[in-house]
Amino acid sequence: MKTKLKDLGKCKVELKVEIDADEAKSIVKDVEKVFLREAKLPGFRPGKAPIELIRKEFSEFLSQEMQRAMFQKNYALAVEEEKIEEVALVNVKDISCSAEGGAFTAEIDVKPKFKLPTYKGLKVSSKDVAVKDSEVEETLNRMRKAYAKTVDATADDVAAEGDFVQIDYSGTVKGKSILEINAEAKFVAEGKGYWTQIEEGRFLPEILDALKGMKIGETKEDVKAKFDKESAPEGLKGEKALYKITLVALRKRILATDEELVEKTKSESFEKYVASIRENMEKFAVEQEARRREDEAIELLLKKADFDVPQTLVDREKNNTLMEFAKQAQYSGLDAKYFQDNRDKIMKEAEESAVKRIRLWYILQAIALEEKIEGSEEELGKKVVDFVLANAKG
Repeated sequence: MKTKLKDLGKCKVELKVEIDADEAKSIVKDVEKVFLREAKLPGFRPGKAPIELIRKEFSEFLSQEMQRAMFQKNYALAVEEEKIEEVALVNVKDISCSAEGGAFTAEIDVKPKFKLPTYKGLKVSSKDVAVKDSEVEETLNRMRKAYAKTVDATADDVAAEGDFVQIDYSGTVKGKSILEINAEAKFVAEGKGYWTQIEEGRFLPEILDALKGMKIGETKEDVKAKFDKESAPEGLKGEKALYKITLVALRKRILATDEELVEKTKSESFEKYVASIRENMEKFAVEQEARRREDEAIELLLKKADFDVPQTLVDREKNNTLMEFAKQAQYSGLDAKYFQDNRDKIMKEAEESAVKRIRLWYILQAIALEEKIEGSEEELGKKVVDFVLANAKG
């Protein structure tokens, strides 16, 4: 067997293999022996048909089987002889096998060769994970809102942040009804008996602000609003509008008291409830900081090592990424048009992400080998990153 290796670049090599006539004849003889034993021809019992007739009737199948047998016998030996660090067999071409000799050419993706970046003494930043009293208070306020109750307002009550309001409203732009400008923009044009909450993001912000301090039955004229330049309906992008709003009904939001929070959360006391909130927030802050430091260490490693990776692995990882993206898109309601409009961007990002993950995997594998870090495939990456962080500078 003769072998010749050529580097094609980008983690790919070309391996040419040739076998002499003696070895080829042995393969041909073995293949023909099987056909002689198993082939069925009219007028002949199995194993009794002349070899000349077998060769004539099954010439194509004989050729294919000889090529397969020759490749199967010699490929692994050739890879071993050339000390190829194989990742995947990409393609086999120019394959032939007869009594005169045999040959094939294989294109193979191989492991990348790269200089292991410096991984000890990386400057990884650390951030304060202490939880402030104001942050605990914000969480308490969110819980008070979550367990809030609503009650019908009295005639003297005024609308405030968080209250539920029923309103009549109509808008104009440059003296024209919004519906005249865009008949499809009914939601922002007018409404009767529309319920909403005075809370950011619930409705047009200018109208929500104008409702604060109003009483039931009160009307405000010429409430100014401005439509977004990007997301507003056609004909209204960037336009200024004037609204007439009337507060039809009002339900006051009453935040949960400390005692109600204790009861709802089945806590022993308000003090212990606050302490549990702080404890959970501190635990989350520590975990979040640990993940941030891991991400920073990984980015530093990747910046220090830029090398090609096998395209076979990139394609496999890219397909996994695209399948996961498709699942998430389905749940979020994105339609096929989104993929059509953003196909190039999606494919490019999936490719870049795949290259990045595979490159990182090779770096972590190399560090593990260098430092004799052992573990299953699932835990090895975490062990290596922990090692890098343990040897990092703050």
